[in-house]
Amino acid sequence: MQKILIISGLIFMLACAQIPPLTGGPKDTTAPIIDSAKTYPYNGQINYQHNIIQLKFDEYINLNKPLENILITPQQTVNPIITSNKKKVRIELVDDLMANTTYSITFNHAVQDITERNDSVFQYVFSTGNYIDSLSLSGNILDAFTNKPLKEALIGLYPDNIQDDYDSIPFYNKPMYLAQSNAKGEFKLNYLKDGDYYLFAFSDRNRDLYYQEGEKFAFTTLEKIRIIESIDSVELRAFSKVETECRVQNTSFSYPGRFEITFSNVPDTVAITSNLDLLREVTEREDSLVFWLAENPTAKMRFYVNLNGNLDTLKPVYENIPDKIEDVELKIKHNVLAGKLLPKENLVFEFTEPVFSIDTSLIFAFDKDSNRLNLPEFFSETRELTFNTLGTEIYEIQIDSAAIKSVYGRELQRRTLVKFENHELDYFGSLIINTDTTFNSNILADLLDTRGKVVREFDFDSKVVLEELLPGDYQLRLIIDEDGNGEWTSGNLKDKIQPEKVIYYIGTVKVKSKWEKEVDWNLRIE
Repeated sequence: MQKILIISGLIFMLACAQIPPLTGGPKDTTAPIIDSAKTYPYNGQINYQHNIIQLKFDEYINLNKPLENILITPQQTVNPIITSNKKKVRIELVDDLMANTTYSITFNHAVQDITERNDSVFQYVFSTGNYIDSLSLSGNILDAFTNKPLKEALIGLYPDNIQDDYDSIPFYNKPMYLAQSNAKGEFKLNYLKDGDYYLFAFSDRNRDLYYQEGEKFAFTTLEKIRIIESIDSVELRAFSKVETECRVQNTSFSYPGRFEITFSNVPDTVAITSNLDLLREVTEREDSLVFWLAENPTAKMRFYVNLNGNLDTLKPVYENIPDKIEDVELKIKHNVLAGKLLPKENLVFEFTEPVFSIDTSLIFAFDKDSNRLNLPEFFSETRELTFNTLGTEIYEIQIDSAAIKSVYGRELQRRTLVKFENHELDYFGSLIINTDTTFNSNILADLLDTRGKVVREFDFDSKVVLEELLPGDYQLRLIIDEDGNGEWTSGNLKDKIQPEKVIYYIGTVKVKSKWEKEVDWNLRIE
């Protein structure tokens, strides 16, 4: 009997062990849904005359930045009072309702459920008249220089009875109707009343619905848009206003002694001084300068800038300070890739700190048979050491750890050994570009790398041959230089000038080593 009880107990325990643990059920992945029966006015209601809107949802909700993410059109001059309680959202309009007007309320991820934060974008409308305005305006907005979609831009329609000058309207007025561009740069303004409007778009970084200097901006070629039927395919090209006055835009000071100053544009004359000695580092950018302290930084260091004749004191924030100074190492890198240098390229070493001294007795050169050779000629710049290795037998360079000392007293932690050869002269590839279009304006033609950096400028023609190109992917760009100043010109609202057009080759061009690539660029289609 006792054995039977034991066996029965084991069976009961095993059965219990196979029962799956309790869970909270399937994960909620749906956004809150409006309960139409308990919402007023109902979506699409006409002849509504009250200033209270109440929306009931099918689950408990939370509001996410309501004043930013709930857009009401026509735009209100005074912010509405928006509150939530359990499953309800209450909106009290402070402005008086306009007669015979369709009101649209867009919820841009503003209403979330309280458990999983699910949300959505949806629109809700009602009218104070006996019909719902049904006109719309849609299109897309692009960055005028890169031609990439501009997302989260504010697209605004302004009534034509505004008394401000045309170029002041977006500075001092909120739009009557507004929408926001999506990730593809697409936008659509719905439920519009027929009439004449001004159309402006801007990035609205502070979300105050006013255009601010420094925000990307776009406007239409025609001053006014007449909406008597729905309009689509409106294209806006956004640009940033170019500053004519040169000013200090940013300063940074990073451990152990790198000081960089960036300007709003290229200065005419500039001089940087300090109460400590400075070393200038040569860079490719003309609108910034990089210096290094020639000694260890101190608490009393000062920097001064004389910009176009105006002297000022700079107070950069000291950044990237390590937790333990003793753990900082002097590091080295070189331009050898997979054991190869480019044709006609010398061997270059770059250090993380400016070089103070070089002990050539601790640097060695060898040929392929490990025979020691005389050290080739070299020259050094702030953080670089370049050896003249072209046309030599040198196959290997060794740098002992004590050979290099930085201005801050640090040495390399270990010996550096680099073996290399130069690629053959036919390593490069070439590109032939055939085009089908001529232009009346001056054309600036550029070959870009995948980071958008200009690799080669060339004269535009129906057939262009570019030789000695590194293998890799490239992009082609044409700038329609209408004012003939030799560079891309941004737009100007005051003078109603649109930014110069930029055309990019669709896709990338792959150039292979020792190959000739030919592409046909159909500019008429683009």
